[in-house]
Amino acid sequence: MNDRHEAEYKKIALIINAANFERHKNVIKAVHSELMRLGGYALYVFTNYAMCNVMTPYDEGEVSIYQLLDEMQFDGCILEGNTIANQQMLKKLVAKIEDRGIPLVCLNYHTQKAPFFLIDSYEAACLLLEHLIEEHDCRKINLVTDGNNEIGEQSVRAYEDTLKKYQIPLEEKRRISVNVSIPDGRKIYQKFAERDAMDADAVLCTHDISAIGLYLELKERGVLVPKGMKLCSLNRSVNSIAFRPDITGANRRDRTMAERAVQALHDMLSGRSVPHENYVRAKIYIGESCGCVQCQSRQIEERYQEIILAKVEAGAQISRMMHYNDTLEEVDSLDKLGENICELLQGVSCDEFVCCLNESDLNYIIGAGDRKKAADDGRAYDDEMVALCGNTYRGGVIRDQKFSLRRLVPVEAKAGDMFIFYPVHHKECVFGYIVIINASLPIDVYNYRICHESICSSFENLHRQMILQSTIVQLDELHMRDAMTGLYNRFALERFSADFSADGEFSIAMVDMDGLKKINDNYGHLAGNHAICIVADTLKEAVGRDDIVIRYGGDEFIILAHENELVFWEEQKKRIADTLSMYTVMESLPYELGASIGYAVSTKEAPLGIDVCLETADRAMYEEKRLRRVTRQ
Repeated sequence: MNDRHEAEYKKIALIINAANFERHKNVIKAVHSELMRLGGYALYVFTNYAMCNVMTPYDEGEVSIYQLLDEMQFDGCILEGNTIANQQMLKKLVAKIEDRGIPLVCLNYHTQKAPFFLIDSYEAACLLLEHLIEEHDCRKINLVTDGNNEIGEQSVRAYEDTLKKYQIPLEEKRRISVNVSIPDGRKIYQKFAERDAMDADAVLCTHDISAIGLYLELKERGVLVPKGMKLCSLNRSVNSIAFRPDITGANRRDRTMAERAVQALHDMLSGRSVPHENYVRAKIYIGESCGCVQCQSRQIEERYQEIILAKVEAGAQISRMMHYNDTLEEVDSLDKLGENICELLQGVSCDEFVCCLNESDLNYIIGAGDRKKAADDGRAYDDEMVALCGNTYRGGVIRDQKFSLRRLVPVEAKAGDMFIFYPVHHKECVFGYIVIINASLPIDVYNYRICHESICSSFENLHRQMILQSTIVQLDELHMRDAMTGLYNRFALERFSADFSADGEFSIAMVDMDGLKKINDNYGHLAGNHAICIVADTLKEAVGRDDIVIRYGGDEFIILAHENELVFWEEQKKRIADTLSMYTVMESLPYELGASIGYAVSTKEAPLGIDVCLETADRAMYEEKRLRRVTRQ
């Protein structure tokens, strides 16, 4: 394909959530494969790990990735509604896309305007219930749903219709709703027991995770599956297949539904009409959990082997990730953090990726400024982004590359590309996003979620580490600073003297202010403090940039200088005396400012230790003070 044709592509957005790993993976792969088959499309996947049902600061940071939908004009959009638990968020996303006039197709979400595809679990639920009744003579069947979603409603309808068909009394106590998790699945037993409904022959769950949780609880209580109770679900996933006994259930056919949704969107973009309501029938698979012992097909055996291999590979990656996590915590610069992020992502099979940050957040991350306040419109991303690090086949290694947010990625896209966007944030504070490009989906390795969390936290960790280092430096400075004059104190002498004198070429001056006691006695201690500060300022003005002035005591000062020529100090003594005289006149002081100075020099030819220099300079200073008294007399 030539460059002209590569540029002729349509941009398709896929909105999905990664909380359900398996569905996330199946839908993305199916959508991308079908777009590749049709040709002329690039796929932009916006995903995150938010649970969404109860929004937390973490969830707010995760779902910020959906704001990127506003930054590019997409030609079409597919929304997977079953993975996003927050109904209010789903409505807002659909409204946003429809308001922008972007053709939309929804999966597992009923909309008023856009075409939608729903799984038809009604027939599968009826067949499973009929199987339990006819093949296993079950008459007391409990139903477990997981909320007021379409599949839950279908299962309730199938439950009522099937029991009515076989003239089995419908008992309300045999129906409950639970959240989808292993712990909530284990609570099913207690919930039915409280309703006096744990005498059931079988339980049908709308989700296999609920069935697995119930199985574990039954096992602890000595109830065997399938001998003591039959179990079925309306969702047959990898969890169902790998579990023993494998769970009888229904395949929701995510791949088929996704492929049909892509075809529908393609027809819409081609000007063809598409039905508003579309359904894909689930298919049932009879497993061991309902009491039907049957040999696994070769396909299931191969899939089970893939699961084992994936877990072995995941175990090998954990040790590498632990190493990378340690390196992420130890970095002290953005550049080093970028290098380690590259190693981490490449270590989990992300061959092409870019880590993009808000330009305004760079100084905040390194502790050099406050974070910008959220814009009035609540935007999470800057108009100008910085690709901190990355690796792409067409762009090579990326470092600190600026690009417009309107592009979303700092590489030229072409037909067939797939970009997967994950947010980078700390709670609700969004720093940017990571883009996985044309790589084998990192979600294939469950460890990628840990990897993602590590990268997100690494930016806030770096910020805190830099703030801590800055605070330590400030505290260190305060420890070594004289509060009144701003000069270093005698602790600084201990800190700097060894390094200062390391090459043997240096000098030390001892300075003692003249007449401080008289100033204090005659004009008060405030006047004395003011006089000390004038002397301190004079000494700071006199020394070089790399020299150090120390307030050693009340009216005593030390100067560490790199200059070690005798003539230099004679000139310095005169300059300091003249400056103090000038201050006396300029400020109309009622007293005369002066200072006695003694110095000692160390050369490579005649090196002196720091202590010897201090002692020599101190004697010279007192000798000068004595001579000044004699002169005044």
